[in-house]
This record gives sequence, C-alpha cells and structure tokens, in this order.
Amino acid sequence: MGNKKYTILLTLLVALILLPAVLIAKTYEGSPYPPGKKLVVGVLHDPPYLIKEDSGEWTGMTVDIWKIIAQSLKVDYEFKEMKFHELLDALRENKIDISIEAFYVTAEREQFMDYTFAFGSTRLALATLPEKAHHLWWEAIAIFFSWGTLKILISLGLILCILGFLFWLIERRENPDYFGGSAIKGIGSGIYWVGSTLASGVCFGVTLKSLTARILGIAWMFSCTIALSALIASLASTLTINSSMVNSVSEESLQHMHLGGVKGSAESVPLKAIGGKYTLYLDEDEMMDALIKRKIEGVLYDEITLNYFKYNTYKDRISTYPTNFRRFQFAFGLPKDSPYRAKINYALVSLIEKPDWPFLLKRYGLGENFEEKAVTTKKRRRG
Repeated sequence: MGNKKYTILLTLLVALILLPAVLIAKTYEGSPYPPGKKLVVGVLHDPPYLIKEDSGEWTGMTVDIWKIIAQSLKVDYEFKEMKFHELLDALRENKIDISIEAFYVTAEREQFMDYTFAFGSTRLALATLPEKAHHLWWEAIAIFFSWGTLKILISLGLILCILGFLFWLIERRENPDYFGGSAIKGIGSGIYWVGSTLASGVCFGVTLKSLTARILGIAWMFSCTIALSALIASLASTLTINSSMVNSVSEESLQHMHLGGVKGSAESVPLKAIGGKYTLYLDEDEMMDALIKRKIEGVLYDEITLNYFKYNTYKDRISTYPTNFRRFQFAFGLPKDSPYRAKINYALVSLIEKPDWPFLLKRYGLGENFEEKAVTTKKRRRG
C-alpha cells in the first residue's frame, strides 16, 4: 500500500515538472516559429524597396511591409545585410529564413527557392543621362535636315526646273509678255509659276494662255495637293513614332546602346537576349556610377528603382524611359520548402486586403498597380 502511495506521488511530481514543457509545446503546436528563435531576414540597399539610412536603420517599402507581417505573426527577427548574389546563395543554401528584397518571379529561381505571394509588379526601364533624351522639336529639326528630306528637296528642285522649262516651251509664242525674250527669263517665269502654285495654290504674277499649258497647270495643282497631303501625313507620322520612341524605348533602340545591369539580377537576362553591348556590375551603386561617369550609355533596370533614383539620389542627373518589355511580378524569397511560407503568405494577403495598403504604396510614389505617381520622397543615402 505504501509503495502505491509513493508511486502516485512520484507520478504527480513528474507531471508537475513536465507541465510547463507541455504547455509551451501546446502553445506552439502547429506554429513554425520555435520559441525564442529570431528569423534571419536578408536585406540589401535597394531603394525604394530597401533603404539603409546613415544611422544604419533599415527603411523602405518592403521593410514597412515586413514589419507589419512580423507584428501580425508576433515573430522576432534580425536583418542581415548582403550583396544581391549573396542573397541568392543564402536562399539556395538555407542560410537565411527569408529575404525581403523584391525578387522578380522567374522559373530559373523557382528551382532553388520559394516565393511568397507576388504582391507587386513592375517593368524594365531605361535610364540615361539627360542629354540623351531629345525634345520633340529637336526631332522635327533633325527630320528637316535629314538626308531623306534633302533628297525630297533635290527632287522637288528638279521637278520645278523641268516643269518651268516645259511651260516656257509651250507659252513662249502665245504668251510673250511672261515667257518671251531670253530663255533664262522664260524658264524663270515658268519656275516661278510652278513654285507659287506649289506653295499657295495660285500664282498672281504670271498667267497661262495656251490650252496645253493650262491643262498641264491644272494637273500640276492636283499633284501638289496630293503631294503636300502625303508629305504632311508622313511628317506627322514620323514625329508621332519618334515621340513614342522617346517615351517608350524599343528593343531595336536598345541594341545600339552600351547598357549596364546588375550581375545575377532578372534584368540581366533581357540584357543578354537583346544582343547588344552590355556590362554587368556587382550592385546598383556600381551600375549607376558607371552611367554618371559615361562608362556606359544607359541602364536597363527595374522601373520603380530607376524612378526613385530620378527623383532622389540622382535628381536632375538622369532621365528614365519605360521599355516595351512585359511586366515582372515580384515577391519575397524563402529557402525551398520553407515552413514559414504559409503563415507569411496569409499575413501578406491580409495586409493587401486592408484599406491601409494603397496609402503604404502612395508613401513611395506608387499607385495600387505599382504605376509611378511621380511623388518625390525624402532623399536617402547611397550604399
């Protein structure tokens, strides 16, 4: 009987000792976050997504998003700064728990990492020095003094001379007042008549008398009307195309430029596919310095980042133009088969559904579809 009492007491004692552990285990049952663990969050200076202040504090759009997610999940974390290629290696080797860099969603990266829900999209843009951009009036002047225009003027001059000569031959006997006398005077009158009707549709200084000359003159007037209409339409079309090229850069235009990009970035893939000359740099700072120092002619990169540079770090020093490439979705990156993905996705989607989401984007000059709103934000440090 005594042994039985001791056994019961011993059992109760063991239960009391194990109770805290059982309660803790119950508390974290189904949770991917072990008690006391800090998630290692990979970051790099990539404004406006991630901005490292002079004080060492991290701010930026994806930092704001992550802080809300972490608060929602009640999880502790620490930032670990890396280069872009180091982030990819860390995700591949499971050395960090998540990277809040805005990674483009690509099939190549899907092989060695997981993505969260894609919460935004952007397109590739071109950044150049300001003098690389041409105003529409300069385009018109360039067209006017182009070889194509010169050929038209030469052809028009020959037509004037030929028609002036024909009118002199036809009119010199029946119309001596204007076409008589020397050949130079008569041909000059013919050229004057042809040129006047070309410019204004009528000629008040010289008249035609013979039926043949008048028939030829009417045919010339109709030809002028058609030719001028075609010329105006061609010029307007050319200006429209050139204006469109200034505002949206085509792949053909990029082929003739020496471009820069970041090594290992998704933007470097189109650079290689374009077929032109390009140079890849370790990070954005090196890439932008190369542009400013004229080592390259342009930068092909994420439009949101380049627009941030245009309004802040490199204000009045660069111009940006969208390209006609497709848009890219971006998301946070996690190691393959991450146990944190489901809960992070739930918190992320919940944030996007809240009314605060548009205001968070607006803080960085972006609309709900991540289009540019041209809002200048506070200037940040580089690197």
